[in-house]
Amino acid sequence: MLDVVLWLIAAYSIALAAFPLCYYLLPNLRDRGASIAMPFGTLAVGYASWILSVLRVVPSTQVTVVILLLLMAGVSAWIVRCNWREIAEFIVREWRTLALGQVVFLGVFSVWITYRFYDPSINHTEQPMDFMFLNSTTQSMLGTPEDSWLRGEGISYYYFGYWNFALLTKLTGIISSVTYNLSLALVPAMAATGMYGLVSNLVRADRAKVKAAVLTGMVAALLLVFLANLEGVLEFMRANGMGSDGFWSWIGVQGLTAPAGSLTQEWWPTENWWWWRATRVISSFDVGVQTDYTIHEFPAFSYVLGDLHPHVMSVPFVVMFLGFLWNFWRAPSVRLWSDWRSYLSLFVIAFLLGGLGFTNMWDLPVFGLVFLLIATLKVYRSGKTRIRDLVLETTPLALLVGVVAFILYSPYFLTFTSQVGGIGALSGPGTRSLHLVLVWAPYIVAMAPFVVVVYSRTTIREDWTRTTLYAVAAGFLPFIVWVPLYMNGGGDPAGIIGRFIQVLPLALLVTLAAYATLWLIGEGKASEGMIFAMALTTLGLALLMGPELLFVDDSFGGAHERMNTVFKLYYQAWTILAAATGFVIYYWIKLTRETKDSSRLLLRFWGAAFVLVLVGALYYTPAAIASKAELYGEDRTLDGLQHVERFVGPEYRAIEYIRENVGNDSAILEAVGGGYSEHGRIASSTGVPTVLNWPGHEMQWRGSSTPFAGREQDVQTIYQTLDISEAVSLLDKYDVDHVYVGARERTKYGDAGLGKFAQFMTPVFSEADVVIYRR
Repeated sequence: MLDVVLWLIAAYSIALAAFPLCYYLLPNLRDRGASIAMPFGTLAVGYASWILSVLRVVPSTQVTVVILLLLMAGVSAWIVRCNWREIAEFIVREWRTLALGQVVFLGVFSVWITYRFYDPSINHTEQPMDFMFLNSTTQSMLGTPEDSWLRGEGISYYYFGYWNFALLTKLTGIISSVTYNLSLALVPAMAATGMYGLVSNLVRADRAKVKAAVLTGMVAALLLVFLANLEGVLEFMRANGMGSDGFWSWIGVQGLTAPAGSLTQEWWPTENWWWWRATRVISSFDVGVQTDYTIHEFPAFSYVLGDLHPHVMSVPFVVMFLGFLWNFWRAPSVRLWSDWRSYLSLFVIAFLLGGLGFTNMWDLPVFGLVFLLIATLKVYRSGKTRIRDLVLETTPLALLVGVVAFILYSPYFLTFTSQVGGIGALSGPGTRSLHLVLVWAPYIVAMAPFVVVVYSRTTIREDWTRTTLYAVAAGFLPFIVWVPLYMNGGGDPAGIIGRFIQVLPLALLVTLAAYATLWLIGEGKASEGMIFAMALTTLGLALLMGPELLFVDDSFGGAHERMNTVFKLYYQAWTILAAATGFVIYYWIKLTRETKDSSRLLLRFWGAAFVLVLVGALYYTPAAIASKAELYGEDRTLDGLQHVERFVGPEYRAIEYIRENVGNDSAILEAVGGGYSEHGRIASSTGVPTVLNWPGHEMQWRGSSTPFAGREQDVQTIYQTLDISEAVSLLDKYDVDHVYVGARERTKYGDAGLGKFAQFMTPVFSEADVVIYRR
C-alpha cells in the first residue's frame, strides 16, 4: 500500500503544481481546469524533461524531474501571488464541485487499483512490449530512448505516454513492475475526472444548477471508464443456456455458439477469456472464410486487459484537449492580431495537440481536424458564413497550430518512421447493422433521438440553403470521396449503390447533427454548451461512418485492411460520444420537465430505453473483472513480475540483479523469440537492451527488416559457436557486455556452446539453470 500512497502523492503534487497554470490558461471554464490539472502538469513536466534529454542538455533523472516540478510550482506560486484573492474566492465558491471531482478521481482509481491487485501479471498479449517501452524510457538519460529489443537503435514508436509514466516512476522511485499497474489505475482516474469536469462545464454553460451539472458529469465519467457494449448481455445469455442455434447463427459473433445447457454457476460467465469477444463483434465470413476482421476496443476492456498501449494512455490527454478546445470555443476572439492572449491560447493548443500525436499518432490527424472544426464554427458564429471567409479565417489558425506543434516535437516527428501507405477505399464487406447496434447501442439510443429532436426544432431561415449545403457535405462528402477511390481501385460499379445504402443511416444522422449545430449557432439563442455538445455528436457519428468507406493503408491487408482504422477511430469516438452523451442526459431531463403535452410520453420512453440499454452495457465490466481477476485467489500484489517469481524464481532474481547492478550503458544477450511470448523478458523487465527480440513487432514499427538484418543469426551464432574469438567479435559488434543463459536459451540453442562463456567472461549471477556472464 505504501507504493499506492507514494504514487498518489506524486500525482497530486503534479496536479497542485499545475492547477494555478490551468486557472490562468482556462478563464472560460467554470472549474478553471481543476479537473484536468493532473494530465496537464504531467504533460508539461514530461515535455520539459524529454526535450532537455533528447537535445542532450540535461539527463532525465529523478533530480531533473523534481527540479522541473519545482519550477512549474514556482510559476504557479507567482500566479497565485498575483491573483490570490480571486483564486480564494473561486475555491470558496466552487469547493463542492472541486471536491466531487476528487471523489470521482479517488473512486475510479480505487476500483481499478483494487482490480490490479488481483490481476497484476505482465504476461500476456502485448503487455511485455508495453513493459519494454516503459523500462526503455525509464532507463533513458540522454537522447532518444534506446529500443531495449534492438540494441543501438532508438524507439521507433509513439512513446510519449510511456515517457510520462516513466517520469512518475523516476519521481517516486517505485520499481517499474509496480508502476506499470499503478499507471493502469491512474489513466482511467485522470480520464474520468477530466470527463466529469468537461461535461459539468458544458451543462453549467446551459445555465443549469450545479447539482445537475455535477450529476451529469459523474454519469459521463462512468460512461467513459466503465461502460461496455451489449456483447456482455449475449455472453450472459449463452452462459445461462439461452438461445437457439438459429439465434446464435443470426448474431454471427465468432465463438458465440448455441450452448448445450448452462455453462456457469456464477453470475458471470466462466469460460476462459470470454470477455475478449466483446472487441471482436464486427466481422464477416463468406463460406467459412473470414472476409472482414476488426478490433473495436473500448476503455473498460483495455483496463481489464491490462495493456498499457498508446491509445489507452492517451484518453486523459484527449479529454484534456477537449477541455482546452471548450475554453477556446468560449473565448471572445480567434483573430491572430487581436491580442497576445489569442497567441497564447493557440500556442497551448498546439503544444497539447503535438503531445497527443507523440502519445498516440492516430490522435494527431483526428484531433487536429477537431480543432479545425471548432475554429471554423467559431468563425461561422462571428457571421462569416461563406466558404471563402471560412477558409481565409481558419487557414492561418490551422497553419500556426500545425507548425508550432511540429516545431515543439520536431526531434520526434523528424525521426519517426510511419508504415502508412495512404488512404484506401473499402471494397470488402462493411459492418452489419446488427453488429453496429451491438457495439454502439448505448450511444446510438442516446444520440439518434437527441439529433432528431434538436433538428425537429429548427426553423427555416434566410441562410437555410447554405446551412443545408454545409450539412449535406458533412454527411455525404466521405461517400463522394470514396467513389473515385473505389473505382480507381478496380471496384465494381454495382457496389456503389450497396455501399450508399449501407452508410445512409449514419450519413443522415451526421447531416442532421451538422445542420442542427449550424442552426443553433445562427439562431443565437442556444447555449454554448448545447452547441459544443451537438458538434461533438456530429464528430462522434462521423468517426463511426468513416471506416465504412475509407481505411488507413498500413502493414495489414486482406480481411484485416480496415482493422486498425476501426480500432483507433472507434476508440476516439467512444471518448467523444461519452462527453456528448453526458450532455444529452441533462438535455433529456430538462426537456422532460419542460414538456407538458403528449410528447412527454415519448421522452419518457426514450429515457426508459436508454436506461435499459445502459444497464445491459454496464453488466460487462464487473463480470469481466470478476472473471479475469480470479477474485478468490491468494496472492495480492501490484508487482507485475510476481508470476515470474512464483514459477521461475531464479529468473526473477536474475532480473533483480540486473536492475540493481547493470548500468544504463550496458547491454545483455538473450534468446531471440517471436511476439506474444516470454522471449525478451530480461530486456523488457529491466530496460537493459538486447540485440534483438520480437522481430515481427520490430518490422511493424520500422517498416522493414533492414535495421535488424542478420541479428537473429548472429545471436544464434554467439550462443552456439565453439569459437571464442567469433563470439567475442559478435559481442563487440553489438557492444554487448553481459550474456544471459536460462531455460529459453538452453532450449533454443542447446548446451553445446554455452560452456565457452566461462572461459572469457565472469559469472556474476548463478542460480539453478540461470547464469549471467559479464566481460
